[in-house]
Amino acid sequence: MKMIQFADTNEQVSNMALGALPFGSKLDRAQSFTLLDYYQEQGGNFIDTANNYSFWDAGGTGGESETILGQWCKERQARDSVFLATKLGAFPTVSRSDFFNYPGNPWADCTEGLSRKTILSSVDQSLKRLGTDHIDLLYAHVDDYTVDQEETLEAFNQIIQSGKARYIGCSNFKVWRMARAREISKQNQWFEYKAVQMFHTYFQSEKGADTGMADQMGEELFSYVREGNNVSLLGYTPLLWGSYTEAHKYQEIERLAVFVRPQNEERRKCLELVASQTGWTINQVIYAWMINSTPSVIPLVAVSKIDHLKEDLAASLYVLSKDQMNILNAPTN
Repeated sequence: MKMIQFADTNEQVSNMALGALPFGSKLDRAQSFTLLDYYQEQGGNFIDTANNYSFWDAGGTGGESETILGQWCKERQARDSVFLATKLGAFPTVSRSDFFNYPGNPWADCTEGLSRKTILSSVDQSLKRLGTDHIDLLYAHVDDYTVDQEETLEAFNQIIQSGKARYIGCSNFKVWRMARAREISKQNQWFEYKAVQMFHTYFQSEKGADTGMADQMGEELFSYVREGNNVSLLGYTPLLWGSYTEAHKYQEIERLAVFVRPQNEERRKCLELVASQTGWTINQVIYAWMINSTPSVIPLVAVSKIDHLKEDLAASLYVLSKDQMNILNAPTN
């Protein structure tokens, strides 16, 4: 796999990260280990999880993914060879049933949030589950408007100073909130967010549409990075739950309805054209488009089958020509 620079640091990370969301819930220990082993065998080192993965799955309570990763790192003696990322701030504070039957926004009202007390407590719980004394990249999982950003950022700064985390990032933040947070950190000489993780896929929803997945990564964020703001971009759910190659998903997943529009019919034609030119699969073209974008986006690959992982990771080394990128980027909102 290709290695790239992480933000403005000296760290080298894989240009495709392994998403560990299904580990310990949809996938058992043996299945999870198989995927982790293959990813590492291919030279991958960037593994992404969260403290709440995956409480929404049947029987899940949160923490299952971190626990599996901790076991794998211990048994494979792999901790020093991976760049381990996890998130806090979105762990549920109510039962699974109450969370999904909540009449308002449960992600805002029924999760732990980003107070100083919560951050300092949650990071210790993650370290215990992961079986390590430090996290390489610690994210604020979702923004918390009820807490002053100064309080959140000072707590993260304390965590880095203590050695419990090496870098911090944010996920599902408005661009202006992320930019403001980085400015606050600069003013106080605190550690800044070095990574931003957002929902990112080739198809485009209507601007402002409710995808159920927070905001899509867009031109505002890309412009921020192009202007010399050194943060790494990571995109989750790049394949839209397999819907690019499995049309029946549109009847099964309600949130896909916002992607049914003429705009995306044109984009599908572009995908198919580039796939025919290269001999790659549709999914590989999507990953290559992300990797070859300016700025580059690191895809989060979350799969349940080894064959899918083999197909996906092959795109790590794929290079699209300028003309092919122009084809893929032509139909835009």
